[in-house]
Amino acid sequence: IITMSTYSCQKGKAKVTIKGIITDTSFATPLSDATVDLYQIESGVSDELIGQTTTNSNGEYSFTFDRDQTEYYRITSTKTDYYDLNESISFSDITINNDNVYDFSTAAKSWVKLRFHNPLGQITDVFKYIKQEGKSGCDDCCPETEQVLNGIIDTTIVYANNGNEIFSYHYFVTGTTN
Repeated sequence: IITMSTYSCQKGKAKVTIKGIITDTSFATPLSDATVDLYQIESGVSDELIGQTTTNSNGEYSFTFDRDQTEYYRITSTKTDYYDLNESISFSDITINNDNVYDFSTAAKSWVKLRFHNPLGQITDVFKYIKQEGKSGCDDCCPETEQVLNGIIDTTIVYANNGNEIFSYHYFVTGTTN
């Protein structure tokens, strides 16, 4: 009986597969040749890289690894001229019975350049603009709030946008006929 209980506790770690497809939403195609990293995250401990791969021509990625007790997994994906992915998967959402399929999408980076020019401006000249449509929530995105420029203006501002998507803004001028 002692021998049986000793050997029954020595189990191997279960293998887990996380796989999926990354899609380019700008052109509704699979995102090929993107670098995909898989991290194991434990509370209070730094990220541990447990796998790295590249998406194939169909945008597919796959990781098979030993399942360890952890808080969650993080999948990141990078590709030049595309917005980075950073997605979390809870440990409790991972099964050892089937493949774990997680599909993600990202967009191509695009830039919008706005040039504002009022060379004969007076201090009372006011130019206001506010974004109507376009990418939100990134460091390089156009602010969601009204922007105000006064007086003599000769400035160019560049904002990020998703590739192949509309960017529009509404503007108005007060205090001048220029």
